Amino acid sequence: MTQGPCSSLKVEPLNPTHLAWFPQLQSVLLGGLIARLEQRFPDLLPSRSPRCVVGVDAEGPLAAAVSHPINRRGSCWTLHWPQQLRPSAQVSRRTVQRTLLQAAVQRGEHQVRSWVIRCPAADADAIALLRELGFQPLRPFQVWLPPSMPPKAAAPLSPGLAWQPINRRNAQRLWPLEQGGCFSHLRQITDRHWLDLLDRRGAGCGVLLAGDTVLAGCLQLNERGQACQLELMRDVAWDPRLDQALPYVLQRIQCSQPAANLVTALDDAPMAECLLGQGWTRGEEQLLLGRSLWRRQTTPRNAQLSRSLDQVFGRLRPQGQPFPSPSLGRR
Repeated sequence: MTQGPCSSLKVEPLNPTHLAWFPQLQSVLLGGLIARLEQRFPDLLPSRSPRCVVGVDAEGPLAAAVSHPINRRGSCWTLHWPQQLRPSAQVSRRTVQRTLLQAAVQRGEHQVRSWVIRCPAADADAIALLRELGFQPLRPFQVWLPPSMPPKAAAPLSPGLAWQPINRRNAQRLWPLEQGGCFSHLRQITDRHWLDLLDRRGAGCGVLLAGDTVLAGCLQLNERGQACQLELMRDVAWDPRLDQALPYVLQRIQCSQPAANLVTALDDAPMAECLLGQGWTRGEEQLLLGRSLWRRQTTPRNAQLSRSLDQVFGRLRPQGQPFPSPSLGRR
């Protein structure tokens, strides 16, 4: 048990006694037990299990914060905003949130090198708190709410196009598209491999293929705090074939996950136009923030290139006896 900045607030790992207040965290408690095995055998068991810390005051459990790995290496974890049961007379809400988030980060294992978290882009207080904890904005997203009416039958895909569930073969083809939407610093923080895409499979997910070319893909956010949210992505350049194929893809997604929200890049205007045309409505804007402990790798200096100026110019021997110049006259 650790003590928070306020003496009346303590932070504890999730245990069975807390389930009376947080019954929805039963699976997280089981995952915490599995996480211990993953910690002992990191080379045999990939990191997949969530962990949770609970804030406790004099009256009992007050709030809980869940974290979850987003890659199999366990080098990057996502934090979920603390769930608070009730207000506290001794501790402010901001203090509870800051204490739990900071405790979750500090309890990370040695292989955890970075953290990410999503929050509403309009929540200035949450962003300010995360900035105080060392998080920096990485990428904005747009959330889309599904149509209220059942989806209409869309035209079938054109010959040569196919919508396939995610498997090992098409995940490798989807990988460059998923990475293409991230700049280098974000890729370094998430530290993902194409095999990590297999952990983002689920209902509604798939890959739109034109032969061996991937046009679009739909993946789970792989963040269990974001319930029923799927990420819809495409290549940087808009392919005209998406105009005909996306209505079919959206119908398949809505039939498989009727209550699922979609998440797209905030600046993807062609995708937004297509979603609006199919009855989807704009939700909140999300901001992905990250905190990294990675250090820039410096290459060792070549000994031949690190000689001092005295050694270099010493060979010129400016005080030495000059060599005779060759004669250009007749011999």
